Amino acid sequence: MRDFSLFAVCRRLRHIVALTGFALLWLSGANADPRTTNDLVYSKAQAKTGETLYKQHCLTCHDKKYFRPVFKVWNGQPLGIIYAVMSASMPETNPGALALDEYVDILAYILSLNRYAAGEEDLHNDDGALNEITIAPRKKK
Repeated sequence: MRDFSLFAVCRRLRHIVALTGFALLWLSGANADPRTTNDLVYSKAQAKTGETLYKQHCLTCHDKKYFRPVFKVWNGQPLGIIYAVMSASMPETNPGALALDEYVDILAYILSLNRYAAGEEDLHNDDGALNEITIAPRKKK
């Protein structure tokens, strides 16, 4: 005889919801390879825009080789970490002074300085997209 008490129904419903949630998590991650900095995540045009901004706002403190060791130290971390630090604390003389898109353009230029290949699409941070890109050692061609 089945127990149809409110407690029993709620318990079964809780199990169904939990199993459905685990199934959805598994299905969403099962086929998705995480994007990395090797996946052509910025465009050449965007990096060119970022270069101009870098020269105006960054070059006095950070030479072009500054970010190579930074990327090595932050290997395996989301690219959004670099963006968050940049947008909150740079330029040192006026932190957060640039538009958020300008920080993304500068980040595209920094990727080009680190010799990551460019693609067709611009890098962006809509809905935290930079947190979905993992910093990875550059693949040699």
